[in-house]
Amino acid sequence: MKKSIVFACSSGIATSTVVAEKVVDHCKNNGIDVTYQQAIIGELPSLDNSVDLFVVTSQVETKLTTPLVNALPIITGIGEDELLDKIVGILKG
Repeated sequence: MKKSIVFACSSGIATSTVVAEKVVDHCKNNGIDVTYQQAIIGELPSLDNSVDLFVVTSQVETKLTTPLVNALPIITGIGEDELLDKIVGILKG
């Protein structure tokens, strides 16, 4: 099963890199092959409907149809495991 994820933060680099590594590892450990790219929050509308999931580290005001999760628990470490399992659930869903 190959799924595509866009990791997005306000700059497109810093926090999304940390989150991407953890999410991709967790997905692989759960049998999900992931391709991903990093983006800036403002780029999400142009990527809507072209990927399986958006994982963001800052607020998104735009209404999107692609499933979206806020990755703050991965950065803070509080609720990280639950969020990683939720991401796997969305991708397997």
